[in-house]
Amino acid sequence: MDTLVRTSADEINNSLIDFIKSSFKGKKIAVHIYEVDDVDETAFLLNDPEAKKRLLESVENVKKSGKLKEYSISDIKSILNDDGE
Repeated sequence: MDTLVRTSADEINNSLIDFIKSSFKGKKIAVHIYEVDDVDETAFLLNDPEAKKRLLESVENVKKSGKLKEYSISDIKSILNDDGE
């Protein structure tokens, strides 16, 4: 599974961490944090050969398997606004 979460550093909370842990339970993951300007993420990824390969493989995997988790904006906002306290 490949997941992109866009947020500000100030909005990171325990619920987001719990969401990541539960979504990838038992799996090894990589967390890549970078500052986002008004960059087109697709163009950014396509300029990096390894990222482009992973992106295109991910698209093919979704097309073949149909396994895709969808979250509504309200689900994501709820996760981000619930700091677990």
